[in-house]
Amino acid sequence: MFRSLAALCVALSFLTLGGCKGDPATPEYWGSNIQQSRRPEDRIRMVEALRSSGKMNEAFLPMLHEHLASEKKPEVRAALARALGDLKSTDSVEPLKAALDPAAADMSSQLANKAMVTTLGAIGDVRAVPALVPLLRAKDNYTRIEAVQVLGAMKAKEAVEPLIALATDETVEPFLNKKAIEALGNIGDPRAAPALVRMLTKERKGKSFYVESSFALFQLGQPAADALLPALEGRDAELLKWAQSNGVNPASYPMKAATVLGDLREKRAVGALMKQLSFTHSDAQIQALVRMQAADALARMRAADAVKPLSAMLMETDPTVRDAYVRALTRLGGRDALPALEKAAGTGDFDTREIAVRGLAMLGDGRDLPLLQKLIAAEPARTTADCKKTGEEGCDNPAALGKKRADQLARYTKLLEAAQACTGNVGCWAQRLDKADPLMLERAALEVGRSGSADHAAALAARLGERNAESRMALILAVGWLLEDSKDAAAKVRDGALPALRKQLQDEQGMTQFASVNEDLRRLVARIDRI
Repeated sequence: MFRSLAALCVALSFLTLGGCKGDPATPEYWGSNIQQSRRPEDRIRMVEALRSSGKMNEAFLPMLHEHLASEKKPEVRAALARALGDLKSTDSVEPLKAALDPAAADMSSQLANKAMVTTLGAIGDVRAVPALVPLLRAKDNYTRIEAVQVLGAMKAKEAVEPLIALATDETVEPFLNKKAIEALGNIGDPRAAPALVRMLTKERKGKSFYVESSFALFQLGQPAADALLPALEGRDAELLKWAQSNGVNPASYPMKAATVLGDLREKRAVGALMKQLSFTHSDAQIQALVRMQAADALARMRAADAVKPLSAMLMETDPTVRDAYVRALTRLGGRDALPALEKAAGTGDFDTREIAVRGLAMLGDGRDLPLLQKLIAAEPARTTADCKKTGEEGCDNPAALGKKRADQLARYTKLLEAAQACTGNVGCWAQRLDKADPLMLERAALEVGRSGSADHAAALAARLGERNAESRMALILAVGWLLEDSKDAAAKVRDGALPALRKQLQDEQGMTQFASVNEDLRRLVARIDRI
């Protein structure tokens, strides 16, 4: 460091009157050399050398503030702002506010504004808010985005109305809309709820705002639920009018509101969600999507009343739709759905039959082993019959295809055997969390999560890095259920797992295979943060 400083001094000695004389541990030394550096790039180098010198402390603040106030070149002001950001002193708030240029038109001045906003955000003093709010209307996106993020992090209530306007502004880039939505979620003010509900279904320039809006509503909590319940039930006349004028299908709201209400575990929505299981629409795909989202939300809330109607829906032959209903039932738990699953296991093509078998294995126990063995034994004949009807791929050798499918069903046997061994013993299921394959891990996680026992909360949370997305989803739900049921579980997860989960979310950003399930993980982390 001293060698580089000496080299800088040699270089600057040709450009300044006094060279680098004095004690480098003093503000006077650095202030004098910054002042004597004629060229902006030399002043910037001197400020950066100060930052890396290890000498800077709060005694340097008056000197830095003085230079910030007198400096004409925006590039140098940006360097000074970065230096103040290293110190993070509340004494810097007023000098930084005074140095901001809301009317900045050139790139250098705009970047200087951005640097000062970043430093004000690092300081985190609410006195900066009145100066930051006008920057939401700055000419450049660099400063606007930084101001949005800082105001959101500071939970600035004064910024709510301007942020709502920015979130819904169709003249700005969608990225800026998204950032404003995220900031509104971080602030958590109820005033944002109606706009966020509208943005759930808004699309512009090929961009959807659903991910940001749904999480922001989750962050709002109760006020979001209050706004979403009328949307779910079709009672929000103003929203329906807005949807019509914006070309939004009204059916989008029962579907998307259901998802957020399920995330919020909003029990007031159970009755409306039960009605959505019989939702009808002229478009079969829309009808199915609304019903599937209702099923998922009811399962997340562990609404036991949903088992009977969901069981009656299992004869659905579309594998994607049947899978949604079966997964909802396996999350709800219990044996009431087993007769319907047995019937469904004998209908449809192989993919659809296997989905029902999977449900049997996730809910049954040793008593259901004979039924599974029967289905396995019958599969070769079923495959031969399928081949005669469809001539699908692999039917050139029906016997081989039938054996392959029977072997595929046989892998579910281990789940029923485990259930037989673990009857009434949550600890037995917890032991199966370790080194379990994805199927076993999924069932074990759901069993432990439904138990309400805090004893194994830490073991569940420790597996949240599971690479199989379906197993990870089961683990997320299970940990969430324990948090709801037990204060002890909440304390164990918060104290033991939270830092690792935050790091996991950061490390996995951009990994498409976890994009969907990590939205649930992000909600779990937010829920833990509230404890």
